[in-house]
Amino acid sequence: MAERLIKTGKYDWIWWLDFDTLITNTDIKVTDIIDEELRNVTNPDEIDYLFTHDCNGFNAGSFLVRGHERSLKFMYDSWAIHDKARAKDENMSEQDSTVKLMKEDKASADRVHVVPQWKLNAFPTEIACFDGRSKAWEHGTFVLHFAGAWAHVKGEDPTGQLMNKYKHEIIWGDWKEFY
Repeated sequence: MAERLIKTGKYDWIWWLDFDTLITNTDIKVTDIIDEELRNVTNPDEIDYLFTHDCNGFNAGSFLVRGHERSLKFMYDSWAIHDKARAKDENMSEQDSTVKLMKEDKASADRVHVVPQWKLNAFPTEIACFDGRSKAWEHGTFVLHFAGAWAHVKGEDPTGQLMNKYKHEIIWGDWKEFY
């Protein structure tokens, strides 16, 4: 999906967001996060990916990719690692292949900037798998991701339970600004 959007040439950045996520503060603009994070790097024009970590390292539940042909090489190289492992009957997720690419290819790793988890991919206290800052989602935070809810919350539909619990926490901004 991201590949197709990049190839259109219409978008500066593309935001990948897993289905088990709520945007909990619509007053925060993803473009503001991009601008703020790129101000924190030496060569902002060379950054093609904004990723986050969690307690396990890289987490691809919410990330940004620059809408540039150059971004595709990273994607293709990661897929190649994944496909090579699969051909050998090795169990490797796409997330694992991306980590492997960043560890083995400095040029690819240099195109990535790691954003604090709470800014782009916050987890609730029920899913205590935070990055090194150990900061859980709190009211007013941009995004709430229920990654791995099945492993942390009992019940028939852990993700649905958490979505229902937190839906009343959403800060709805001024909708007139959206149009």
